[in-house]
Amino acid sequence: MRILSRLAIAFTAMIALPGLLQAQTQSGDNPVQVPSDNTAYGGSSAEFLEFGAGARGMALGGAFGTIVDDVSALHYNPAGLTAMDGTQAQVTIMPYFANTDYYWTGLAFPFSDGDFGFGVFLGHFGFGDQPIYTESDEQGTSGEVYGVSQSVAGISFAHAFIDRFSAGGSVKFISDDLATGSLAGAKASTVAFDFGVNFHSELADRPVALSFVVQNLGGNLSHSGDALRFRDVGQSAGSEQGNLPDQRIDPPFAEIQTDGFPLPRAFRAGLSYDLVSGDNSRFTLLGEFVESNNTDAKFGVGGEFEWQSDVSPIGASLRGSYQTQPDNADLGGLSADNEGLDGLGVGGGIFYRIAERYRVQFDYAYRHYGVLGSADVFSVTFGWE
Repeated sequence: MRILSRLAIAFTAMIALPGLLQAQTQSGDNPVQVPSDNTAYGGSSAEFLEFGAGARGMALGGAFGTIVDDVSALHYNPAGLTAMDGTQAQVTIMPYFANTDYYWTGLAFPFSDGDFGFGVFLGHFGFGDQPIYTESDEQGTSGEVYGVSQSVAGISFAHAFIDRFSAGGSVKFISDDLATGSLAGAKASTVAFDFGVNFHSELADRPVALSFVVQNLGGNLSHSGDALRFRDVGQSAGSEQGNLPDQRIDPPFAEIQTDGFPLPRAFRAGLSYDLVSGDNSRFTLLGEFVESNNTDAKFGVGGEFEWQSDVSPIGASLRGSYQTQPDNADLGGLSADNEGLDGLGVGGGIFYRIAERYRVQFDYAYRHYGVLGSADVFSVTFGWE
């Protein structure tokens, strides 16, 4: 009885406590309400991880995770590795802004009759050989150059528990190397994980799929290196006024301690439905919800039409998507041509089968990034069964 009475008291207190706290707040003199938005816009590191993999996926956006059945499942949803028809290798190139470039390559294959899938991938973003300009060398004639290199490498594994449900995960190593070249650099690295599930069923005799993906769960990037070490910080404001000596006697070594910045973690929920599902053609409608740590929640829609000939080994596809961009909703007066296209992705692809066993596919995507402009994405995929 004593235990029951204690549980009853605890339960009553739990229910009454929120009301008491609210009454106390309302009864206070001149309560202050400070509206705030704690969204960490631009507060994450290694945001190149959000670019994607493959022109097909970049044209369809993150909603692609529901139907991904090729090597780019390594990025969008590792659970999709079990849906592959055979081994695939892919190379993706995206010339980005300000003379930067993004590359992604992956190799994946299913085994045990599609019950399992495995793959490895590598991505890189950065630039190099940029002249160094200083106050004493405004033209950059010293010959010194610098660059930035951001990379991700990982492995993925998936298992199909039943013919309609699969799950997978990835572990990846992320490296951020600033000021490569003739400058002393600063480096940071960490490990992150992705998890995804995929459920397939039918609605009105047409395929429907649901996916849940969590990306970039891991540590923070905190830089260290020669660029942050120094022996003499130089002349200070006090020395200019004669309060401190210009030269230190036996100056100690020191290093600037940097804060760690989190990775762009995201939770994605996707839904897809085949409006057209035939032997030679398919049209799939896609939708997704994204909750991340570096922007407000966003939504995306997309569609893919695919056709393949029944008399020749060729096929083609058209794709399009749009994703809201809450981080670009208020840019402080900045504007760009075709600003309404921010978040738009379109593209297409063609493929050719060789001897019924081999397949080569070329894909293209156009992505618009608001005030930055647009970028073109090119992918080549080789597959064999």
